[in-house]
Amino acid sequence: MKRLALVVLLLLVVAIGYRSFGSAETATGTLTLAQPAPVPGENARTFTVKDSEGGTFELTDKGVYVLTFWSTLNQGSDLSRPAFDRLAREYGGPKVTFAAVYVNSIPEERAPYTVLQDYRGRLTSLYNVKRVPRLFLVKDGEIQFVQNGYFEDNAKLLQAELRETLAEEDKASSGGGEPERGERRS
Repeated sequence: MKRLALVVLLLLVVAIGYRSFGSAETATGTLTLAQPAPVPGENARTFTVKDSEGGTFELTDKGVYVLTFWSTLNQGSDLSRPAFDRLAREYGGPKVTFAAVYVNSIPEERAPYTVLQDYRGRLTSLYNVKRVPRLFLVKDGEIQFVQNGYFEDNAKLLQAELRETLAEEDKASSGGGEPERGERRS
């Protein structure tokens, strides 16, 4: 019995020390966990599905894609939509394909990007979406950039990544060779 009391006391002392003297992250009682896969540098999952207008959308291992997952019932999704619309109008076209996957109903308004509905959760499973919004920038079959959740600077960060990705594309297509890869933010 004394041994059990000693073990409990020792665990209590360690827990108090951990919460009192740990870093700002560990003192809250939470640990820094790895980002959910897929993450930058990993292969993107390719797929073909019907879009909301009855056409076919295909995410392949060639080209640049911005793929976001939203819900019409989620405030972060609602807040991120105007900036996504603006970026799709500015960068969307032959060089960049924008698509939004809705995990529930689709809004009525017309969008400057492809709208997909994930009826069976297939796409959310492919991209390990547990919470929305979740956004991926994919280039030639590789995840380049990931955003989890909504923050005011998301649009600026995505725009910077798009500019860098398109500059690399232009350099590669103009005979500049393969671009060097630096570390990516996520």
